[in-house]
Amino acid sequence: MKDIEIRNIQDIKEFEALYAGWERLLEQSPVKSAFLTWEWLFGWWKVHQENRRLWLVTAWRKGELVGVAPLMQERRRKFGLSLRAIVNLGAPQSDVGGFLFKDENVLSHLWRRLAQHREEWDIIELNEFARNGAEMQFLRRELAKTDFLWREEGNVHYFIPLEDTWDKFSGRLARKFRYNLRRALRLAEEIGPVEICHYSGKQVTWEVFNAVVQINRHAHYPRLYNSQTEQALIRALIDQPQPKQGWLDVYLLRVNGEAIAYEYGFQYEKRFEDWRSGFDTRFPSNISVGKLLAMEVVQQCIREGYTEIDFLRGDETYKQEWEPLEREFASLRVFNHKSPPAIVAHLWLEKVKPWLRKQPAGQRQEKEQTENQPAA
Repeated sequence: MKDIEIRNIQDIKEFEALYAGWERLLEQSPVKSAFLTWEWLFGWWKVHQENRRLWLVTAWRKGELVGVAPLMQERRRKFGLSLRAIVNLGAPQSDVGGFLFKDENVLSHLWRRLAQHREEWDIIELNEFARNGAEMQFLRRELAKTDFLWREEGNVHYFIPLEDTWDKFSGRLARKFRYNLRRALRLAEEIGPVEICHYSGKQVTWEVFNAVVQINRHAHYPRLYNSQTEQALIRALIDQPQPKQGWLDVYLLRVNGEAIAYEYGFQYEKRFEDWRSGFDTRFPSNISVGKLLAMEVVQQCIREGYTEIDFLRGDETYKQEWEPLEREFASLRVFNHKSPPAIVAHLWLEKVKPWLRKQPAGQRQEKEQTENQPAA
């Protein structure tokens, strides 16, 4: 136990210096995702650090980095109260959360650093942790021994394992869905040649991603990439050193030479983590562009030997059409039982919010608006 040293890193220069050790540690950690790479988290922090405080709890053994709890601190207001919240670094954009650690001994030290310094926080919020992962199992056991108030909420991530050919993969899809995919392709080919362009790792330049920006101007959420902050994040990710496992994955769908749709995310261990997508809504509405894009991406992933497409969080209906499997994830909130604001927040989640959901819609909306007004 005494061979582990805990350091709380709050300086971006020290964060930057963790690069090599972080990558080695992630390779040995039980949960692996692009959202836990140094590249993603450091790039995100450079863009989104305003009004937040870096809160990396790191564990060292004989000078080697053996554990990281990638966290940050931010202020939240509820019922006119100010709450000091420790949350995942990268939230809310990160779709996968977790700690990096070599063994449970390290995990114990990371948690002890948080628990023993409760005067520094009101709430700890850990989002998108594997529900049956080592961290969640450990935290449940430890929290049961303490006076901390806590609440766990579960959700699922959908994913599709890939076969070595499209025919094998598509054979397990519903007949009607296969027909709709073929129909979308046929209608698009009546306009012109259909092509999927795949850019990965160093091939992803700002010029490539600018096509995403242009498509999105006429997509369902045109404001998304008008944001300078969002564009700055993408530029930061493009400029990061390329990790061993691969990095940004961008797919552009072209019909008759014109880019009409995009899908992008991250490639990690031959798995495509499907983060965002969109299409030009000016394209003929009788063509299911979303289905066409998804089919072309799946086929390209199969051709390139990917083993899985992870749809990440969200229960959108379209995911079910692909006959996905599920992974269970959870969000854990820990409330400091010696903090009055934290107790109020806990009561809200445990008592008031469930009660409000049982009220008539108009009364519920009025009550929620009253409770969430900013303090004067």
